[in-house]
Amino acid sequence: MRLMGLPLLALIAAASPNADSTPRDACIKASGMDDAATSAPVHFSDRSALDVLMVTGRYPPRVNKGRAGTMLCLYDRRTKMAQTRDAGAWSRTPQP
Repeated sequence: MRLMGLPLLALIAAASPNADSTPRDACIKASGMDDAATSAPVHFSDRSALDVLMVTGRYPPRVNKGRAGTMLCLYDRRTKMAQTRDAGAWSRTPQP
């Protein structure tokens, strides 16, 4: 009986996806950016079930001529959906 538990545990571990890969993949897809990469997710409480990520990459040539850009991504852990918004103003140095 004890030997049977180890293979089952290994199977469960192998089937469990990396917890961070889904938000990262969803945010990269939602951004539509080329060569996109994300920050580590910032997890909010289970009550809100939201994660926030920063996405950096290059805008598609048809949008902004391939310029580098930054987007914020809001990922809903319940629905597994991501929304992105341009965060260019946040990455600029504030004016005195």
